[in-house]
Amino acid sequence: MKPNKKQALFPPLVFNVFKPARITSYDVVRHFKRHLPHGFGKIGHFGTLDPFASGVLMIGICGAARLNDFIHDYLPKTYLAVGKLGIETPTGDYTSEIIQRDDSLYLKREIASFSAAFIEEKLREKFIGEYWQAPHKYSASKFMGKNLHEWAREGVEVKKEPVLRHVYKIEVVKYRFPYLSVRVEVSSGTYVRTLFADMCNYLGTLGSLISLVRESVGPVNIKTAIFKKDWPLDKSPAIIDLGMKIEEVLPFSQYKLNAQHTLAFKNGAFLRPAEMQLSFESKMSDSYFWMTDEEDRLLGLGEKTFPNELKAKINFHSEVPAGPASDHNPE
Repeated sequence: MKPNKKQALFPPLVFNVFKPARITSYDVVRHFKRHLPHGFGKIGHFGTLDPFASGVLMIGICGAARLNDFIHDYLPKTYLAVGKLGIETPTGDYTSEIIQRDDSLYLKREIASFSAAFIEEKLREKFIGEYWQAPHKYSASKFMGKNLHEWAREGVEVKKEPVLRHVYKIEVVKYRFPYLSVRVEVSSGTYVRTLFADMCNYLGTLGSLISLVRESVGPVNIKTAIFKKDWPLDKSPAIIDLGMKIEEVLPFSQYKLNAQHTLAFKNGAFLRPAEMQLSFESKMSDSYFWMTDEEDRLLGLGEKTFPNELKAKINFHSEVPAGPASDHNPE
């Protein structure tokens, strides 16, 4: 008898998937959902990539998707944006028509003569640090339960208030007028199309993207991504070995619990950190801790609610059965 495909038979895992351009993030999730082996539990992704963009798309199974908010809060994202100066499109990228061109002499004579180093210096000067950004009208940001891009395509423009984002790094990779390639590291929720347009405006012209690649999300890098040729087929269990443990993606400090504390954690009781063994220490957070049992199986995420007390924030006990079922082999 086959196991219930909704029952999680593996530990919480994250697949670092390379999403090609011209397909949606949901297309990728749907492929994995159809072709993963039985027992992957619930599935979801951590952060949408627009169809025109490519790069790192993380897919979580067996309860890992419950960490979505933590991925967004703790892990910065790195993008390589390539755009063209002097043009503007409604969507901020090549997928729509050009609605405005900059034919000024300033663009053709001054900006065209800028060096890459000069542009990098100016952009860092302006944008590194706090960055207030309103969601792009052709974005997946929600208004009354519907994406802004859906409203825009119906002819309704919804203006939302700017939201505080952060720009951590800016590197001008290449500048060959009118094409500018910029690598940026930003906080989650930052619309790079809008950031690129703002950068071009600051330089004194217009700008729109022609390509966008998400190179990394925290420690999850495009260099180790699963490309389409290696996506799962025919429910082969081999794909499970390509999954990353959620505690590797979010390297919080880690406690190893004895049998008594393991039972208490599973039952939602308060625990005292001073009575437990800290098996891995990280500076990522003072509030959240991974909890494992004596055999190093992940139990869940603990949250420090008081200085000397800790309680389950996320409990994987209901997602992953104890014993052999938490191994990679579901048989």
